[in-house]
Amino acid sequence: MAREETVNQKKPEKEIEYWKEVGDNSFKEGNYLAALEAYETVVRVDPQNAEAWKGMATAFTLLNRPYQALESLDNAVDIDPSDLESVEIKILILSKLLEENQERLNRLKKAQTDVNNHKLI
Repeated sequence: MAREETVNQKKPEKEIEYWKEVGDNSFKEGNYLAALEAYETVVRVDPQNAEAWKGMATAFTLLNRPYQALESLDNAVDIDPSDLESVEIKILILSKLLEENQERLNRLKKAQTDVNNHKLI
């Protein structure tokens, strides 16, 4: 029975290692969707794998899915609160989103001003 438990414990480690490598290689090749899928497989097997959550966040960012990147970073930080890199990346994403939303707000304000000015004519 002890031998069976040891074999079962090693199998997930090998699977995690394999999919992490697939994710890393896909990422290096610029195939961010394949990298994302590989990292998702890692977190299904090991939900406490902060590195896989960070890999997902990076892939989500490069796939222009910032809100999902933030969720992945939240998971990474929950697992390892001392990981300053995850916190810094999260700050960068939030800053970019704030900037983009501020630009949208400015455009809306300008459009509203233009509409109001047009009504005066």
